[in-house]
Amino acid sequence: MLYIKKLSFGLAVLGACVQAQAIDLVTNGDTTLSIGGYVKAEGIFYSPDEGESEFKGSGRQSRINVKTTKNVENKKLTGFIEGDFYGNAANGGSDLRLRHAYVQVDDLTVGKTWNGQFLAVYPLLTDQLDFRGTGLGTISGGGADIRPDLTVHYTHKGFRFTAQDPVYDEANLPDMVVSYKNNISDLSYNVAVTAREAKNGDDSDVGVGVSLAGKLKLGNDSLHASVYNGKGMGVYSTVCVGRAFGTTGDLDCDAEDGKLVSQTGYTVGYRHKFTEKLMSNMRYGEIMVDDEADTSVNVKSINLVYEYLPDLDIGIEWRDRSDKTLSQVKKGLQVEVMAKYNF
Repeated sequence: MLYIKKLSFGLAVLGACVQAQAIDLVTNGDTTLSIGGYVKAEGIFYSPDEGESEFKGSGRQSRINVKTTKNVENKKLTGFIEGDFYGNAANGGSDLRLRHAYVQVDDLTVGKTWNGQFLAVYPLLTDQLDFRGTGLGTISGGGADIRPDLTVHYTHKGFRFTAQDPVYDEANLPDMVVSYKNNISDLSYNVAVTAREAKNGDDSDVGVGVSLAGKLKLGNDSLHASVYNGKGMGVYSTVCVGRAFGTTGDLDCDAEDGKLVSQTGYTVGYRHKFTEKLMSNMRYGEIMVDDEADTSVNVKSINLVYEYLPDLDIGIEWRDRSDKTLSQVKKGLQVEVMAKYNF
């Protein structure tokens, strides 16, 4: 017999792992249907190094998801689907966009969801309001390939083995990530190795990279850091040879003069709780590409987030983006104000 369960609320942090549902709607036997997401209104003031200042407001980041769970032959079966309203963002629209659509059986996950690079670093980063550049300085970046159309994750005792739809259309193998996470007292860390077939002119080569991310608890505060290095990583870090924040796709994002080019990125951050309701995050991220142009990008940010009511946050974030190789990028200062209700 169907019955409506009491509402149970959970916190969904901006861009955080999609499993954070908030409301169990219906239970039928051992099957549960949940709905979650958040409504977010944001306004961003842009003051670029070149050009005129402007202000833009949006509610497109708001999202909604549906999750089902059940036990089948002593195995936990989960289905998850989520969308937001960035489907026509390039033309100023707000069409529904598919973010996640996956099935999970115990430790195996298959479908459209976070790539292995994202899961190797994001849980250990500071909280950011920046929807476009949350992972800048890490292997995950935050670009178009952060949720491949097909990803397969298998986890076992801290290890995660990932095979995902390759960015290079003519690749013979999926892009691969192997990571390991662990905790030592107040220190949490994740080490990852990536490998992918990257376009190199009319041919291709295999690029390999490594990443290390960590979080150290300091009472109610925490210190965060990450570093990576390798080749073939620009399509995920979103910083390519000679350019940044642009589309990648089949372009030679990681190659120059017939060779794959290495790049290095790092982040440092600090999270401070003033009170139970008020916290602040400071962060610096940078990526340096070993190409002829010495392509580099960095971003500095600091925010304040206040829990006005349970599940209702208001916040402000200041950030400064710098890019010395790509003039058309909106480099300069940004100030974002937002209100977000998690349900």
